[in-house]
Amino acid sequence: MTGLFAAVRSLFGGRAAEPPMNPDDFTEEVARRVRLAAPQLDVQVVNALELAINMGEDGGNRAFLDNAYQMYQGESARKRSDVIDRFVRSFAEAAAGLERSRDAIIPIVKDRGWLEEIRLSMQRMGSEKVQENVYEDINDALVVVYAVDTPSNIAYLSPDELDSLGVQREDLRALAVRNLRGLLPGIEVHRGDLVNMITVDGNYEASLLLFADLWEREREKLRGEPVAAVPARDLLLFADSADPDAVAQLKQLASKMRAEATYVLTDRLFVLREGNWLPF
Repeated sequence: MTGLFAAVRSLFGGRAAEPPMNPDDFTEEVARRVRLAAPQLDVQVVNALELAINMGEDGGNRAFLDNAYQMYQGESARKRSDVIDRFVRSFAEAAAGLERSRDAIIPIVKDRGWLEEIRLSMQRMGSEKVQENVYEDINDALVVVYAVDTPSNIAYLSPDELDSLGVQREDLRALAVRNLRGLLPGIEVHRGDLVNMITVDGNYEASLLLFADLWEREREKLRGEPVAAVPARDLLLFADSADPDAVAQLKQLASKMRAEATYVLTDRLFVLREGNWLPF
């Protein structure tokens, strides 16, 4: 299991040697960099880890920095500034407007609770209109949400936007999986004594549940069915359903990794049966 744990640790980065900024200073620094990157925006600090953004004719918005700050805290001192820069580039690109294209549609695996979180987030920002997302059920715990991927941002698609791109619902998943495959570097399978881990780019590991050909190849190596865990968006672990010890270790790892992750999903296990991921 040494190789497996080393690979998992590499996803989270090392512990910072020097104290990071506190939430107030972090918020001020993000606001300063957003103003420099997008001078047309009126950026005001509302509270620690909360910005108010006046986007002119597009109205106002709120930017909540909780996840960005959590990522910032977990990075080494030399990489902390990069975390802020990634957020600033993302926000500046969104403010300029994202170009939608059917060739940029990708699938993102989320836990079902994410849909409710988005609704509550819109309420916090004072929006009277509930944001509609294009999504499909995977099972009672997971959904696949469709978005447009750009160099610095991910924009979730609405039904109207999907219609404007001329994509039929029955063709959507195949198109999105094909697009994602073209964006990703090589898929690597790290094999342990009992539990295996699949890595790709640190963002879309959970979405690999949708790659049918990948699981067809892995099934040939197992005595039973693939049992997988996606405790976070960047973690995909699996084991052989015919090995009780492997399944037990997978469950233990899923719980541990979810507790330590930034973009959490679920610690539940899922078995691939007749092409569908079912609760195990």
